[in-house]
Amino acid sequence: MDLGFLFAALVGLALAVVVLALFGRTARSREGNFSGSALAFLGSASLSSFVLIAAFLIAGSWANLNTARGHTLDESRALNAAYTDADAHTRPLLHAYVSSVIRDEWPAMAKGQASPTSWQRLDAARAQVLAEPVSGPREQELSDLTAVYTTRQIRLADTMATMPWPLYPALICTALLVLLYAPIAGLTFHRREAVALGFVGAVVGFGVWMVLHMTHPYTGPVHVTPVAYTQSLQRFAQLASTVPK
Repeated sequence: MDLGFLFAALVGLALAVVVLALFGRTARSREGNFSGSALAFLGSASLSSFVLIAAFLIAGSWANLNTARGHTLDESRALNAAYTDADAHTRPLLHAYVSSVIRDEWPAMAKGQASPTSWQRLDAARAQVLAEPVSGPREQELSDLTAVYTTRQIRLADTMATMPWPLYPALICTALLVLLYAPIAGLTFHRREAVALGFVGAVVGFGVWMVLHMTHPYTGPVHVTPVAYTQSLQRFAQLASTVPK
């Protein structure tokens, strides 16, 4: 179980308390000698900046995640069609390819890579079809495999989907600004205030951790799983009893 979110929340809590201890002891901080309108502007600006950047990153990462999930379903449908039209010699090769995607390629995609074994399994299926005599069913099988190759390439391209990198340091800076605002506004270092700001820091820390762990569609607490391919294996088992074309 990944407890990184807990660590991030604790770091945010500790950082908030340290910030308050460092900046909440000055005379100006104790007396609150600041314009009310200026404080209101600073508070709303810092919070809005953090929320805006976090929301942008979450929306973009979520869109990448859904797109990647949709592409796995596209390849799964192409594989089901290919298996339906495949002959008795090609079907086991397609089964081996799908099994390799689940077993070998999924961990590799988390690193932005493709599995050579999966490529070999798919190439073996195409070589088997190319070795068959020219016929209508053979041409259909080749057309189906072309669709599998196309959807596979699109799926692998999703491993490179990222958000603009400057947004991540901007997220960290605005998160720090949210915590720094409290002592600037006049919050002093007392136990009750430290507890309150500590909880705020924990929430901010958790939010930053969640955003930073949604940068890749195949890693993190929310990621694309190979469920489409396990469903294809189930479909293959249903079609195995039918006579190959």
